[in-house]
Amino acid sequence: MKKWKTLFFMSLILLLSFNVFAAISDTVRGARIAIEELLSKPDSGAFLQLVEQAEGLVIFPTFYKLGFVVGGQYGEGIVLRKDPESGEWYGPAFVNIYGLSWGAQAGVQSASLVLVVMNEEGINGFMGNNFTLGGSVGVSAGPLGRQLSADVDYKLKASIYSYSVSKGFYAGVSVAGAYIRTNDNANEAFYRQPLTPEQILKEKKVDGEAEQLIKLIEKAISDSKLKDKQEL
Repeated sequence: MKKWKTLFFMSLILLLSFNVFAAISDTVRGARIAIEELLSKPDSGAFLQLVEQAEGLVIFPTFYKLGFVVGGQYGEGIVLRKDPESGEWYGPAFVNIYGLSWGAQAGVQSASLVLVVMNEEGINGFMGNNFTLGGSVGVSAGPLGRQLSADVDYKLKASIYSYSVSKGFYAGVSVAGAYIRTNDNANEAFYRQPLTPEQILKEKKVDGEAEQLIKLIEKAISDSKLKDKQEL
């Protein structure tokens, strides 16, 4: 009887572990789908030009905003870092986003949220356990259009630019004041060992679904440049 109990609990633990891994794998897959939808828009060129200059991406496949007078925000997502020297991408590191808001609001909204991290100061925030967007790290709504304005240095204007994608529409969105926290359980389940966000974002090169996401973006950047040349 004792042996059967042991086998039962071992099977239960394995099943729960599989479910956790499947859930976090869905987060990475959802991040790729969110990027696909954003890139499908005709005026995503400015986004691509930002990513080409960026040092990281943070993607929340589903970002919830809900409330009545007092509102809340929540999402589970991934962080990817690009080495500025080699151009190699690292991650994903898993994070959660939280926030509170006040004012005239009601109901529930859901969207994908994409943060383009432009510099080392911005990406360093995601290597710690938690930090607040818009504190020491500037956050602005991302620019739209086929190209960035030639007279604006976006790498210096803000550390992070934000985009949202919702029901076929996307636009810049402000998330200043939102709170980012490391999802240690997801990181450990995904990598099968306890790792800090800094270890992941400096040592674990993208592979699998995350690598497909990066290849998708790099191809879009290449195609956009080719199209611009052909139109000259």
